[in-house]
Order: sequence, then C-alpha cells, then structure tokens
Amino acid sequence: MSEAAVTFLRKHGSQSLVSLGCGNWLNRLDNHIRLFVECGLKYYVAVDRVTEIDYSHDAVFTDRVTIDPLLKSYYFGKPERFFDNLHTFPNTFVEELTGIPCKIVICQRVLPFRHWEDVIKSMTPNLILQEDLNGCEKQTISGEQYKKTFPGIVHFKLQPFRPTRILPSEKNIILWRRRDFFPCHYDTKPWWNRLFFRLFWRKLPRCHY
Repeated sequence: MSEAAVTFLRKHGSQSLVSLGCGNWLNRLDNHIRLFVECGLKYYVAVDRVTEIDYSHDAVFTDRVTIDPLLKSYYFGKPERFFDNLHTFPNTFVEELTGIPCKIVICQRVLPFRHWEDVIKSMTPNLILQEDLNGCEKQTISGEQYKKTFPGIVHFKLQPFRPTRILPSEKNIILWRRRDFFPCHYDTKPWWNRLFFRLFWRKLPRCHY
C-alpha cells in the first residue's frame, strides 16, 4: 500500500491532512477535524505500518456535540461526505513518504526510539500537530523551518489529548507551524506579546486566520 499512498499524496497532498502512525483503529479525531475544516482541506489520509486500519462512524469522534455541527456546516448539510474523503493506507511505513508534500501532519503513536522529524519536515506541511504522548513528545520539530504556536492552539480551538496531566512537565498538546505560515496574527508579534497572549488568552479576542 505504500506505493498507493505515495501516488495519492503526489496528486492530492496540497488538499490533504495526513495522520502518521494512526494505529489500526481511528478514534479521537476531534482536533484533526478542527484543523481540517479551518484550513479548508478535502482529504483525510491515515497511514500506518499495521496490516489493517478501520473505524466506526459512531466512535471516531469524542465530542460529537461540537464536531457533528462543524462537519454538517462544512459539507452543506451532508457530514457523511467526510468519510467519502477519508483514505486509509495500511502496510505503509512513514519513511516512505519522505519528500511527499501535504498541508497538515498529525504525529501520534510514535515509539520513544523512533524519530520522524526529518521525514515530517521533508513533507513541508503548514502545521504539525502532536497529541499522543507515548513518545510523540520526543519528536523535536523546532529549527529553521518550524516553531511552536500556542496562539494557533487557541485559534483552532484544539483540546488536550488528555485533560489531566500525569506528570507536571507533560505537554498534552503541541502545535507547530511552518515559519512562513501564520495561523494567528499573534504569531507575528514579538516574544513578549506572545507571552502576554499565553498568560491572558482567555481575555483576548480570538485570533484572525
């Protein structure tokens, strides 16, 4: 299936959100949908080395009260169209997608000893979301190409993967933006403005896209 994934993304990568290491059962796609809709994408692509990737329409989202109306509005009253544009590619190693561009990368279920930073950067996505902390936090994306964006988390209304931290230093959600992509106007401000936003974001107006 790796060749099929490469072929598909070469053609549709500019309209795709790609979930790397999605596992054999798709769930908790709420934040993925928020990014998908806000960025006006068409295809959701799930990739993993497992032999089969499956999902249930009824179990794929956690907060259906929020997500169902969002998809209904996006697809003009036909939210089921999202599943028509959901493509799964099992038996596909992430490394095989090196250099294949896409708009958004979701990085999850990464083993602690596995590093995909170079692969992800080579895909040149506008945004990279990390939210499964079983090794995911080991992926260090920062550098000349990417930097963390807390204002972006607020703008897209992303929710933590786990509301309660297990460790005090644990980061429940990390969003990276490409340095030439600004999801929120606060991302263009000096560091002290961004610090002020991080401390008082609940009292400030929502970011403009």
